[in-house]
Amino acid sequence: MNGNIPYAYRGFMLDVSRHYMPIEGIKRLLRGAAACGMNRLHWHLTDDQGWRLEIRSYPRLTEKGSRRGPAVFGSDDETQNNDGYYTQDEVRDVVRFADELGISIVPEIEIPGHASAMLHAYPEYGCRRTVADRTGLHTEQTPYTYDVGTIAGVFPNLICAGRDDAVNFLKGILDEVCELFPGPEVHIGGDEAIKQHWRRCPDCQKRIRQLGLKDEHDLQRWLVLQIGDYLAHKGKKTIVWNESLDGGILPDYFIVQHWLGNDADTAAFMAAGGKVISSETTYYYLSRPYPGLDVHDIWTAPAVPDYAKDHPENLIGLECPLWSERVTNPERAEYLLFPRMCAVALKAQGGGHVPPWPEFLEKVRAVNGRVAALGIAGAPEAEWVYAPEEAQRLRADIEGKRRALPEMAATWRIADGLMSQEALEKLIKAIDLPEAFALRVMDHAWARVPEFCGDVSPDTEDGVPTLAEHLLRAVYNRESGPWKGIPEDIFIATMKAFTRFVREHEASTGYCAFDRGFWTTRQADALLFRIGELEYELIERDGVKALSLHIPSDAVLTPDRLNASVDATRAFMKAYRPAWENAPMLCHSWLLSPKLKDLLPENSRILGFQRGFDVASEDPDSDDGVSWIFGLTGEQARTTPLDDYREDTTLQRAVKALMRAGGHVGEARGALVRPF
Repeated sequence: MNGNIPYAYRGFMLDVSRHYMPIEGIKRLLRGAAACGMNRLHWHLTDDQGWRLEIRSYPRLTEKGSRRGPAVFGSDDETQNNDGYYTQDEVRDVVRFADELGISIVPEIEIPGHASAMLHAYPEYGCRRTVADRTGLHTEQTPYTYDVGTIAGVFPNLICAGRDDAVNFLKGILDEVCELFPGPEVHIGGDEAIKQHWRRCPDCQKRIRQLGLKDEHDLQRWLVLQIGDYLAHKGKKTIVWNESLDGGILPDYFIVQHWLGNDADTAAFMAAGGKVISSETTYYYLSRPYPGLDVHDIWTAPAVPDYAKDHPENLIGLECPLWSERVTNPERAEYLLFPRMCAVALKAQGGGHVPPWPEFLEKVRAVNGRVAALGIAGAPEAEWVYAPEEAQRLRADIEGKRRALPEMAATWRIADGLMSQEALEKLIKAIDLPEAFALRVMDHAWARVPEFCGDVSPDTEDGVPTLAEHLLRAVYNRESGPWKGIPEDIFIATMKAFTRFVREHEASTGYCAFDRGFWTTRQADALLFRIGELEYELIERDGVKALSLHIPSDAVLTPDRLNASVDATRAFMKAYRPAWENAPMLCHSWLLSPKLKDLLPENSRILGFQRGFDVASEDPDSDDGVSWIFGLTGEQARTTPLDDYREDTTLQRAVKALMRAGGHVGEARGALVRPF
């Protein structure tokens, strides 16, 4: 915005899914919001933990989806207001009441995620599941059990995007929503939709193939566009959280509510003319305790967020959300909302601009006085502003106590497990593991959160559990361990070793398996990196550092590629592992065996590779290279008769003849001392 022109959209969000809020309590909050100058109530009516809106076409939504037992959110009272819903007559009454105050209500129906309560009522609109075993792929028709959530978190319970009847189910719900809420916008969420069920669903995968979509993110975009177009034909703008931009810019009948991350996507949307509501967690999430977000913090919020600086004219407003996991009644909501809503409203009325702090504080006092005159009890002024050190101490104390609550242990296990599982499945797709084998790996990892997965095949002889364990270890190290900060291309290139080993086993035996668990701890722990054609392992013996070179089976041993790999590795080490920047590069391999000079033509790439090294020692009796040369597993190398070894290449024929004569391939150690 230019100057101090008020934003057109000045709102607050009330989440009633986690805890039902009685009608009179909502009306009190609306009176307070109107006194502040707000003109929108974003009414968050559905989520995993409850469905609160009567839909007459689908009565089970409230019959089953509005009820749950005691919740475990870390609040003072886990039994209060867990059940309840709003009849359509009650909704119309609230809409009329808000309209008289100059406030339009924006309903939110979560699509496609946060759908546990919806699917508890109508499980037939959830996903089927593809499972894999040694005999092939199979489909489970009803693989998941859906319950109304009793803990916080992000769950994989998504509406099935692959079936038309499920999409029509959503449209039927929205038909009634649009009749109940005459305002110009409908919110459909679109955030935190983790895709574990979609990746296994034959219907979702079929939709992806039929539409030529890239992946499950594209599938979500397709579904969001379907719903947005449907609402546009009803004269509605569709609001989505900013994750919905993951698949690209949305049409002009969408409004994006920006809350966290993806700044570049939001900036691109605004550059294309898209309208945005600012709801950054740092400045506007009023469910946070006052030490985590006080009135002064709200004052410090930039007038124009970084993502909007190039197109501030497309920033249409501010909204302060109140999530209710730990807000069990209207009195607690009032305490958290006021006077902080007063401060947000003042910023919204100034188009994001605010007067100097002393003047701003006086204005907050004046507005809050009008709110208090309505009988609304907000926070006392002693809690409006905290000294930074005191705020930090109190935040740490609050978070520490909540984390330590014994009853929250399952929440942290599930939340952490599902987030690492989502990262694992994205990694598995990026490294292109064979489909059926990938499903088994994902399912074995997923078994740590049995609440959300189906049965797991008991067959563990093909190394699946070990592979799942190592990939999860890599995911953890990518997030908060030694892989953190390493360029993505090097991380993925290194992780592709897992796929290479599985494919090598398949080529040797005819079936996929993983038998290199003795080796891949190096990849998982960022002790070995694939950079170009070669792998480089960090080693240290007696205080002396070195880089051990390993030659992957798919390496192209041409001088230009090898030299580029070495140069890139030196640059990488300088930037990310400086202690190894000038470490010698050593190789211990059958590829350095001097015997190969008598077995291969002079122009062989292997001999060209050897010429870069000065050989320091040799083991002429080693046959460690046999498995690599003939494409055998370790077990096959021990049990396969020599006569059955392949003779497809010059190297195989020469080595086989050598072994028939009683010779050995040998191996050698050397240091890289010259360009290839």
